Amino acid sequence: MLDHILALYPPQSEETALINRIDEKRLPTHVAIIMDGNGRWAIQKNLKRNAGHSAGAEAAREITEIAARLGIKYLTLFMFSSENWQRPVSEVQFLLDMFYKNLIEQHELLAKNDIKLKIIGDTGKLPGKLQEKLREVEKSSQTNQRLQVNLALNYGSRPEIVRAIRQIIGAGIPADKVDEATLGKFLYTAGCPDPDLLIRTSGEMRISNFLLYQIAYSELYFTPILWPDFRAKEFFRAIIDFQGRERRFGSI
Repeated sequence: MLDHILALYPPQSEETALINRIDEKRLPTHVAIIMDGNGRWAIQKNLKRNAGHSAGAEAAREITEIAARLGIKYLTLFMFSSENWQRPVSEVQFLLDMFYKNLIEQHELLAKNDIKLKIIGDTGKLPGKLQEKLREVEKSSQTNQRLQVNLALNYGSRPEIVRAIRQIIGAGIPADKVDEATLGKFLYTAGCPDPDLLIRTSGEMRISNFLLYQIAYSELYFTPILWPDFRAKEFFRAIIDFQGRERRFGSI
């Protein structure tokens, strides 16, 4: 399995050394990432914040392809939160336009790497043109099986849980029949296993309303690396750190 990714790097490279430390039998099935630090990355380089978002999009593409080659089955990327509408109008518009442009350009990436795309979040509040493109790309990738990428757009975990409860009530399910499995079926991530590993970049030590229900037993990995600089080597280090942990799920 790891031969698919070793072929990308010279034998003596740092990437190859890190890959050789990864146990392919103990890979996380589902990795979720809070991609933080685009703006600070741009400021450090005396660039406009939008340059940071563009660099962050490149990092997302690289990590997506690396995840597919590693054999990870689910990757959830926090692209745009329900709170991000509070940012300057010009920055929000740039992000929405960038999402649309990237969707057009990523057909080849999805097809080449056998990646299925799923959008999670309240997409009804996104621009109509972007909603249409999201549906188109989702549909065209539905038969792909190597990796499922969940893009969290206009996503917030608390609104997700409220939405699920409302749908359960609307479905007429009696209160005494509602359990964890029932709630899970009404979340945006229905059908996906919970994340084994949650990564947050940029040094911030918080979850920011992301997958609050789903990460109950996820391993958390915080790194000071800003998202545009979080590339293959940093991803490999996160996987190695995950594999060094003992997951007990409440038992001894």
